[in-house]
Formats: sequence, structure tokens, C-alpha cells
Amino acid sequence: MKQWWVPGLQIGYEHSFVHQVADFLQALGDGKPCRPTFRDALESDKVCEAVLKSAATGKWQKTKVDWKPDVKAVAKKK
Repeated sequence: MKQWWVPGLQIGYEHSFVHQVADFLQALGDGKPCRPTFRDALESDKVCEAVLKSAATGKWQKTKVDWKPDVKAVAKKK
């Protein structure tokens, strides 16, 4: 965000694509996977399916999400 204008002003929809490309190129240069991955998308899709089924049935649904935190990434943030 340091490349944009003053803090407090929002960026537009089109700028999110600029950030997406920047994140991809940074990950490529660092030799690391870029997020979100296809697995992230699959897990998000499972949540969306559960939401739609819940809306149709009026009941809570299990998401069937196979989510395990990336322990190494969490440890690096601390």
C-alpha cells in the first residue's frame, strides 16, 4: 500500500488486480507459493455450498472444509 496515495483513501476495484499481480510476481521472485491457491478456492467453494444448502433447508450445515493452519506461516508472523 505504500505505493498508493495517502492512508485513509480507499483504492478502487481495478487496483486490486494490480496488487494481485504484484503479489504473484513477489512470490515468484521469492520462490514461494502465491496465495490464494486452488486449494483455498476449493475450501471456499465448500463453504459457499454449505451456505446455499443452509439457505434452502433453513438448517445449519457442515462445511466439509479440510482446513489446517499453515503453522510455519503463523509462526513467522509472531
